[in-house]
Amino acid sequence: MNTTKKILINSIKIAIAFLSFFYIFLKLKQYEAVDFYFEFSETFDFFFLGIAILLMPLNWSIEAKKWKFLTKTIEMISFSTSIKAVLSGITFAIFTPNRIGELAGRIFVLKKQNRAKGVFATATGSLSQMIITIVSGIISGIIFLVLFKTNLQKINSGTLIFVKYFSIFILILGFFILFNLKLLVKFLKSFKISKKHIDSIEILSSYKKNDLLKVLGYSFFRYAVFTFQYFLLLLFFNVEISYFNALLSVALTYFASSVIPTFTFTEIGIRGTAAIFFIGFFSTNISGIISATALLWIINLALPAIIGSYIFYRTKI
Repeated sequence: MNTTKKILINSIKIAIAFLSFFYIFLKLKQYEAVDFYFEFSETFDFFFLGIAILLMPLNWSIEAKKWKFLTKTIEMISFSTSIKAVLSGITFAIFTPNRIGELAGRIFVLKKQNRAKGVFATATGSLSQMIITIVSGIISGIIFLVLFKTNLQKINSGTLIFVKYFSIFILILGFFILFNLKLLVKFLKSFKISKKHIDSIEILSSYKKNDLLKVLGYSFFRYAVFTFQYFLLLLFFNVEISYFNALLSVALTYFASSVIPTFTFTEIGIRGTAAIFFIGFFSTNISGIISATALLWIINLALPAIIGSYIFYRTKI
């Protein structure tokens, strides 16, 4: 590699790390603006915080297992390499709209000729995670409507109807795409694209239904982990809420954050508002709710992004 190219690549790596760190800084400033606090009082039970932090490696290990599984037909990689890819992906995802940068951030651990295929493998995993989030949100919404219907009187009925049908549409579309990837490949191949890109798209045809069910299983277990983390952090910040009610409200919070298109700098407002709205049905501790939301973001995204930026800098591209 000549000196000029090496300097250019290193500059790009440093720029990506800077964007990641800068966004983390801005996000923390925004959380502070909405009453985010870290007053470590005697009432905080650090057992809950400790377990939530310990679950972070499990969360991303499940994602790494899923990505390793999805890329096995492209290239055989080790679990440690998959972990590096996932963490690098977070570095890209954290400052891009709807975390779309994750699609590109992971592929640099693959051989150059396999990287385009890696994008489609990552997209398949992201779609499965979205489906789990939407299914959980719809189920929680139905239970919420049955058990706490009076709590929803302040919501416009037209809004509820729109959300219901829009959610069902997104869910059906997600399942249809996930379990009809061969049909999707045929559709994409109908456009005038190069053979190189067609070969990359073909990776979608290699996934069998059993493979996709396994991917959904990985997505479900990961969803269960970060939902439990959220609950633990709510308890840490003295938000009095039962596990059942937390499951419902957290599922609806993630659901709202997923179905509403977001850009990097508006995501916090949507997620924070959703958390206050749904968890706020069961607790008036708004500062605790926001603090739990912020700390979960720090544990599951900010810290991995910092680690990922170092990994990406060390990766040959």
